Amino acid sequence: MRRLQLIFLFFFTLTFFSFASEKVSSQRYIDPLTAKNLVKEKGAVFVDTMSYLECMDHRIPGSLCISLEEFEKRSPQLLKDKTQHIIFYCESDECLRAGETHNVAKTMGYENLYILDGGLPAWKRAGFEIESIIRIRRQPVESIKFNKLEEFKKQKKNLFILDVRSEHLFKKGHLEGAVNIPLYVLHRRIKEIPKDRSVLVVDETGKRSFLVCCYLINNGIRDVTRLFGGMKEIERGKKQKR
Repeated sequence: MRRLQLIFLFFFTLTFFSFASEKVSSQRYIDPLTAKNLVKEKGAVFVDTMSYLECMDHRIPGSLCISLEEFEKRSPQLLKDKTQHIIFYCESDECLRAGETHNVAKTMGYENLYILDGGLPAWKRAGFEIESIIRIRRQPVESIKFNKLEEFKKQKKNLFILDVRSEHLFKKGHLEGAVNIPLYVLHRRIKEIPKDRSVLVVDETGKRSFLVCCYLINNGIRDVTRLFGGMKEIERGKKQKR
């Protein structure tokens, strides 16, 4: 019985990694120079898969701002030609949004799809320029760590917890009392955030909350704090307590 279980586990593992390998190999990664040449020779377009605010703040020149969450809805109007060469990217080496958007586009029938290997950081390292259409003025922003969160909530009475993650991540788990306004729609829903309350901004890893806080401050929401490390840090903290 033990031997049969081991055999089953071996074949399951082999099948899983074969599938994973196939899935990765179906995505074409290209370096910045190849991407630049593809634009020149094939008329390829860049698609920034981050939020509208992030894309307008810093992007590869001429990029379309189509967030992962809105690609299925907006691409038919912005990318009508299914044979158009499209290069997806996001703003960090570890970002998965470009790959996820690539997969959505593929299921929609788009044929010539690429992912910029290394994202925007790789583009900048290659010495290529970026542009800022609507720059968000940087501001000093306070942050709070997970182990100080409960104390912080007691100090800040009537705290407004703003969770800027996507809807599906919010549904998986969130801080008690948090309000979900995903970053990709924040510029359209900013009036929902009270100016007379302290605001705590929560994201997934802590990498996007700084820009959100700057945006809020610039729009008159002054008492703003970011959660250091985001929800990932909370998950790590809970595991360490077990």
